[in-house]
Amino acid sequence: MGNRKKLRGKITVALIGMAVLIFGNCLTAAGNGGEISIIRKEYINERMGNDIQVCYPQIQGLDDEGKEKRINYQIRKDATKLIGGEAYEKNRLACGLDYEIKFFNGELISVHYKGWCGGITRGRGIPPVILATNIDIESGKLLKLNDIITNFDTLAELLVEDKFEGITKWEGVAGTFSQGYGDTKEGMEEWLKGGKGLGWYTDGSKFVIMITTKYWSYDEFAIDLSEVEDILDREFLEKLGR
Repeated sequence: MGNRKKLRGKITVALIGMAVLIFGNCLTAAGNGGEISIIRKEYINERMGNDIQVCYPQIQGLDDEGKEKRINYQIRKDATKLIGGEAYEKNRLACGLDYEIKFFNGELISVHYKGWCGGITRGRGIPPVILATNIDIESGKLLKLNDIITNFDTLAELLVEDKFEGITKWEGVAGTFSQGYGDTKEGMEEWLKGGKGLGWYTDGSKFVIMITTKYWSYDEFAIDLSEVEDILDREFLEKLGR
């Protein structure tokens, strides 16, 4: 019981600290018939041995109530997609996630989640995780890499040639893509198209690829949007205001 209280305390402190990032973002935007705003919601589950707290955004102010509900459902579903599996069924899942709005302009929303999630076991910590949710507000669609990348061959080339900059630091050091994920361009292209263990987000100036591994780690690699505009969907770029 003492260990559980310590774990809850760590999750709460971390989430409060990360929440500071959220309120530094502009949380209102004009578009789709009026002013759209973002409110903060939480999913909490402390049933039996589970210890779960996931914070996620919800939009409000769309002139289409049905679309607003669909978008908010997509956001919530994506934010809580790690909740499940054997650890959850055995009431031994610990999960603490908070978010930062990376981009929001009434046309698109790009959300970055960070925290940890995994089974509670003696002698081991909880794996760190990152997630991202990207929504086209006009269509209500959850955007995947396949929806915005028009040339995976070039994207793979840029990654294997380290044109993306590592922005995740482990022990104060950011690695390069080739150091951690060396592969041929062809092999990388196939992986990118499959999308397993991959995510992405944008802050309006950078395009970021996220990689989550099974070895209790993750990495993010960023590049200026101007360097990849030729391989990004034109409609997507227009909605970014470019």
